[in-house]
Amino acid sequence: MLFCVGSAAFSLAGEEPVPFVPVPEEHNSGDWCETYKGLGKLYSNPEGQFIQELKVFSRLQYQYAYVDGTANGSDDFNYETDEFRRMYAGGSVKFLQHFLLSGQANYFDDDKAKGMDSRGFEFQHMWDLYLKFDAKKAFGLDGFNALQVGYGAREVNVSAEWNVSSKNIKTVERSAISNKIWAYDEEFSNPTGVWVEGQNGKLDWTLGAFSTTQDDWLADWDDGELYYLKFLYDFAEATGADVSQVLWTFITQDVEKGDQTLASGVEWATSLSLRYGRGPWELLVEGIYGDNGDRYDGMGRHLGDQEGDFWGLVIMPTYWIVKDRFEAVARYQYEGSKEDEGIQLYSRYVRRADVDSDLVLPNSGRGDEHHSIYAGLNYYFCGDNAKVMAGVQYDDISSSGDDVYDGFTTYLAFRTFF
Repeated sequence: MLFCVGSAAFSLAGEEPVPFVPVPEEHNSGDWCETYKGLGKLYSNPEGQFIQELKVFSRLQYQYAYVDGTANGSDDFNYETDEFRRMYAGGSVKFLQHFLLSGQANYFDDDKAKGMDSRGFEFQHMWDLYLKFDAKKAFGLDGFNALQVGYGAREVNVSAEWNVSSKNIKTVERSAISNKIWAYDEEFSNPTGVWVEGQNGKLDWTLGAFSTTQDDWLADWDDGELYYLKFLYDFAEATGADVSQVLWTFITQDVEKGDQTLASGVEWATSLSLRYGRGPWELLVEGIYGDNGDRYDGMGRHLGDQEGDFWGLVIMPTYWIVKDRFEAVARYQYEGSKEDEGIQLYSRYVRRADVDSDLVLPNSGRGDEHHSIYAGLNYYFCGDNAKVMAGVQYDDISSSGDDVYDGFTTYLAFRTFF
């Protein structure tokens, strides 16, 4: 993928124009990886009068999956598919010393995994589009290490797995319980809102309010609101480990019947996680709890079996077999719910098999107890900027003791970005 960007020089009336200062050439002895990482850095001048930095960026993720499982305790099936999982492109500009404008779009339509023939370049939606203001720098607020105010469309990340970008995640897909509490809209993109994020010592925090209305660009505030809290505390200095972090997040929605919602209508959810790493080892442990909220189908009929509390546990160790090059990953996930259909298999790829074949998955893959085990290997050609991922995942979900699905999904993926 190639990008061409035009630029212009700006000056204030009566003042000398600020000269264009290109990004300094990095001498990397022919290292293609360093060249690739810096591909999108078009301009940098921290002392620039109007523009201080200009970047473009892109993300490409392609993957293959093969499902071999049993539905309803007796119906054996298999299913294979491939898809361009993500294709994003965008850019950012730092200007007037205190502002950052950033946006990137999902520009590829791939519905092959859903049993359709659609696959091609077509604008889908803005993944994010926001403006940030650096309040600490603008007002000289010495009480903060950082303080920024933002408005626009952005990710609202509740789980620990969702607080890691898809560019950097260790598994091909995040766990089902993690995806359940991601605050996505009806088009599986991000909501529009206002937020404040800051840093005080070892504590990073974010407070935000977001519209539940969906739009491909920036949404209005025509429906309800979702409120978001995030606190990340780094205590590596105390433990002497390479990584020691505690993360707590919380969302709650204020919506009425008929409003558009986020996170498929979850009323509230919270997560608490610990990430600890020393040498080649790293371990993530996370607990999640929430309430499904009121549920209705498209005809307005009440879906009581999908309501009530839900909970989950994620344990994910990783180990560098060859440092920065070859990595082993494992993950165990458990999720449960009070009601018979309070949790659901993630849409990739077992539920896609239900759409693309004669398979009839009970309750559309819903149940009240779900165990999942993932084991994988990642090979890094250029850090996270270019890597190959392979993994096998076993899922077992049941409802009131009756089998809904059990089986294996095998993944192979290529991911790259600059």
